[in-house]
Amino acid sequence: MYVGLNSALEGDCSIKTVIAEPSGWRSEVLHQIAQVPETHLIVVLDDYLIQEDVDQSRLDELVVNAVESDLPYLRLLPLCKSLKQRLAPASGGAKDDIQVIHEKRPFYSGLQIAIWKKEHFASLLQLRGSIWEFEHQQLPGVPHYVIADRPPIIYRHLVEKGQWLPYAESLLKLAGLSTDLGSRPTWPSWMNLRLMLDEARFFVLGYANH
Repeated sequence: MYVGLNSALEGDCSIKTVIAEPSGWRSEVLHQIAQVPETHLIVVLDDYLIQEDVDQSRLDELVVNAVESDLPYLRLLPLCKSLKQRLAPASGGAKDDIQVIHEKRPFYSGLQIAIWKKEHFASLLQLRGSIWEFEHQQLPGVPHYVIADRPPIIYRHLVEKGQWLPYAESLLKLAGLSTDLGSRPTWPSWMNLRLMLDEARFFVLGYANH
């Protein structure tokens, strides 16, 4: 396990840190992953709160599949389906456990927890744009994949566009973690309504494209 930081941790620490001077998200991550010898990475952003024990056997199975099949990217959170897709009768035959993400689908390179081939991750980081633009970028002829169901890691994200989400403090408290949110601002309570509306829209419509 590696943790990417902008400065070294003080004191004795068993965590392996990879340090990059502040310079922008893409260049920092590029410098950090260059210090990691492994060929594949499970990338987890720092604003995700893991809520259940990780299904290690399921995760091991997916890692082996990704490495042996040489997958550039395997998203470990299933894609949101529309209500129509949920109600559609199942097609004949076994359901594929790993599926190709349609190239026109939004968030093609989404930063939900995923297994990345490090070389491919670095190639995308070398493109221009913000962290939000990164999630929509792709390289010609390089397919991305997603699991169909049974995510091995159950989590919630606590930050949206640099600000704590309104429920962040209560989720941290429920998890027995510090609720000191520091100097980062928190979205006002109306954000909860927007999030609920978004969830309802995704439940009914899925994503607008594919």
